[in-house]
Amino acid sequence: MRNIWAEDDEDYIDEEIELAKLTEEDIKKAEKEFNVNFPKEYIELLKIKNGGYLKYQALPVNFKNSWADDHIPLHYLYGIKKNKGIFNSKVLLKEWGIKEKAFITISGDGHTWTVLDYRNNKIEPEITFIDIEENKITVIFKSFKEMIDNLFEYEDEDDFSNTVADVNTSKLAKELLKSTDINKKIQGLYVWSSSYEDMDELISIITNFLESESDMAFRYACAELVVGLIRSEYITDESIIDKIKVLIDTDEEEIKFYYELLMDFLNEQ
Repeated sequence: MRNIWAEDDEDYIDEEIELAKLTEEDIKKAEKEFNVNFPKEYIELLKIKNGGYLKYQALPVNFKNSWADDHIPLHYLYGIKKNKGIFNSKVLLKEWGIKEKAFITISGDGHTWTVLDYRNNKIEPEITFIDIEENKITVIFKSFKEMIDNLFEYEDEDDFSNTVADVNTSKLAKELLKSTDINKKIQGLYVWSSSYEDMDELISIITNFLESESDMAFRYACAELVVGLIRSEYITDESIIDKIKVLIDTDEEEIKFYYELLMDFLNEQ
């Protein structure tokens, strides 16, 4: 199987995405939790890296969606570790109104999700794309292997939909964040956080967005990123952490999850 993982950055690891080394015990616990068998290709990839960002970050589709007319994003894959990665699947899907119990999230940001779909087969799941904005659930591949084989690098010189793997610059991210399109603004956040450039400025921008933005998907992305930065100890300034705690201490279910995740982390310190 080809190597799909993007190269690691030595200065920063997103510990919400890139988990500690996968163990056989992790696999057994997860399969027992969900009462399924995971695709062997998925496990093989996670034994190389237990979750992480991808060098190929697009999948071809034959339908228009909230992201593009002919493809969907797949920026990263979740790994397997207790209380992290795919173990958060049930909570995440419930928060976004998805009640199907046979879905396991392997990637997504709240606006869209890519899931292992065990509705028809407990051994070999299909791959399904959930578009929250369009209110559509679509089977896109018959197997995990087929999905991996179809990953490609999306390039469009006239569009800021370039993948994080192709252009990891805060300059691109800043242009994306100027857009009125929520999808592009969310992409801008992930592009910037993956570039590791001007991170103090990014942190300031995220906190400002949490104060001013009303779009739930965008606020969710901000909360996910900033809590990830704290948990990976990229943010250590107590005044900033205290401000973030206040901003995400909300009744909004989608944001409350990250507040609780943050408090659990801080209480363990």
